[in-house]
Amino acid sequence: MKQTEFLTKLEKANNLATLSSQERLNLQEIMKNTEALDWIRRYRKKVLEEGRGEAQYWWQQTLLDIAKKRGESAADDLRRRMNEQKDKK
Repeated sequence: MKQTEFLTKLEKANNLATLSSQERLNLQEIMKNTEALDWIRRYRKKVLEEGRGEAQYWWQQTLLDIAKKRGESAADDLRRRMNEQKDKK
């Protein structure tokens, strides 16, 4: 089964409560990896628009905000996922 195939089934998409625990875990992984890709895209856009130094400062402030709102472990997980996604390419 493709990574997102189960999400395309209409009965699953209409009610997330019907997902099995494994499907919920898979969905959570997909969402976290998608978020990491989105932050990579935003960072690269910031580098192009404002330069590497300004982008790094912006990212550090953003990561601190994420750590405050979600906790340090969530920020570390996001950073780890971003590095994994970046290394895949």
